[in-house]
Amino acid sequence: MKYRFASTKTSENTTGETTLVGAPDITNYYTIFPLTIPSGPPPASPFEISIKDLRREFLQLQGIIHPDKYPSDAKSHAEALSARINEAYRTLADPLLRAQYLLREWHGIDVTAEDAATKHALDAQTLMEVMEVQETIEEVGASPEAEAEIEALKEENDMRLKVCVGALAGAFDRGDIEGARKEAIRLRFWYSVGEGLREWEPGHTEIRLVHGH
Repeated sequence: MKYRFASTKTSENTTGETTLVGAPDITNYYTIFPLTIPSGPPPASPFEISIKDLRREFLQLQGIIHPDKYPSDAKSHAEALSARINEAYRTLADPLLRAQYLLREWHGIDVTAEDAATKHALDAQTLMEVMEVQETIEEVGASPEAEAEIEALKEENDMRLKVCVGALAGAFDRGDIEGARKEAIRLRFWYSVGEGLREWEPGHTEIRLVHGH
């Protein structure tokens, strides 16, 4: 399957709306990338996605839909479509954003909602692990060995992220939505710990945990 290069071609559908020739199906983020994810979301296809293939298809699409290729009356439509393709790519390329999208759009579970702290609380074991990381930083943050300790914590966190993403993928692939929900919450915290460790500066005895995803 190949996309037709659209250049400046537009057409009108039965409702009179301008459509861009070669534009993808924007029903959802998965339908935008039929070459990379032809079967749609899990469990029909694996949770894991080839990021290399996804990026190749994304760049191909952006080449087709680039707003500069269209006349002024279609430019705003092309800009909106380009923005949606960008958002779809950014979401699907990131395991946490992908998981949150799947949970929200297919299963009505929003782990990022305002009430998520109580409705989707972190499990006790992971909370203890997060607290241990914070305590370690409090203990070593101002010491001469702090930078080496922080590097070790980064490596540990990278391993936790890898394990968590694997568990998350397994849950989605099995259709275990409750398991996927729990792993997505854990992953969100480990993302936050990783971000805090990256922002750490010598002499600091704490890291800031911000759930930006």
